[in-house]
Amino acid sequence: MQVRAAQIDSHLQQGLKPVYLISGDEPLQVMEVADAVRQHAQSAGYHEREVLTVDQQFDWGVLLEASEALSLFSSRKLLDMRLSSSKIGAAGSKAIQQYLQQPPEDKVLLIQAPKLDKSTRNAAWVKALGEQGVHVPVWELSAAQTQAWVAARMRAAGLQADEAALRYLAERIEGNLLAAAQEIKKLQLLHADELITVERLAAVIADSSRFTVFDLSDAILQQDVARLQHILQVLREDDTPLPLLVWALSDLLRQLNEAAETLKHNGSLQKILVRMPRQRQAAFQQAAKRMVNANWATLFRRVALLDQHSKGVGEGVSRSEARLWDAVFDVALALCGKRLFGGR
Repeated sequence: MQVRAAQIDSHLQQGLKPVYLISGDEPLQVMEVADAVRQHAQSAGYHEREVLTVDQQFDWGVLLEASEALSLFSSRKLLDMRLSSSKIGAAGSKAIQQYLQQPPEDKVLLIQAPKLDKSTRNAAWVKALGEQGVHVPVWELSAAQTQAWVAARMRAAGLQADEAALRYLAERIEGNLLAAAQEIKKLQLLHADELITVERLAAVIADSSRFTVFDLSDAILQQDVARLQHILQVLREDDTPLPLLVWALSDLLRQLNEAAETLKHNGSLQKILVRMPRQRQAAFQQAAKRMVNANWATLFRRVALLDQHSKGVGEGVSRSEARLWDAVFDVALALCGKRLFGGR
């Protein structure tokens, strides 16, 4: 079964399926669809969650072991699987198909993956998943869809805006829904009971010397530690949700890993570079070259643990917000290539 991202809430009201696949490269929609599944699973009694980060070294036997393991306290469990690539190979395809032959009644499998190309959409594991569960493909929005999305988001936030303001914000964000969500949150704080006009919107944006999570990624690629510290300080002052920062780190890690593995095999980075803004491409290429020998397994484990801690779960989670932000900075430094090389 295939469900659009906008339909996920109404679909979940009809009951949980044994497996969900969310695929796409538009981060905010992917994150919000995944959060909707997690929250509904939580309310349905799936109180445990196990995160499975799949990279090229992943042992697919772990999925089958997790499906058969008894949950603590006899509660239900959500298996939260993150694919660094939608190309999971024969072992991955076989493991998922085997899992789907008899899905465990006390578990829900949630898979997040990058955009699926045509060959992957026709892969046996994707077809099997579509028969047993739900596939939510997330697409980048057109200009008209972006403006409609902005309008709906503002209404949901209790804001009123004129047509010119909606068009202005939609054009300014250039499809970056994460940035739009941040701007709408600010408008909600500053102009909750007022009509949002272009003038008010421009004033809020002009007066805000803010950064986004994409600025964080740029600073990492450029190895600019001083700017990295400044960006994190501003993001913290702006109450940027920690899971959003962890998503940015995870997404950058996945891209760098894919690029480094491509370089190791003397491949071309063109397919990766075309998916990012032109002004970022040179810095990304340099970063991929210096990260070729990075300890990827350690990096993926660090980011997976940070993802859990940012949501207040996982072994050793700290209740100190300062420590969590320090952990974000530490992982960002690692992605700069300052640490964790060669197994150190």
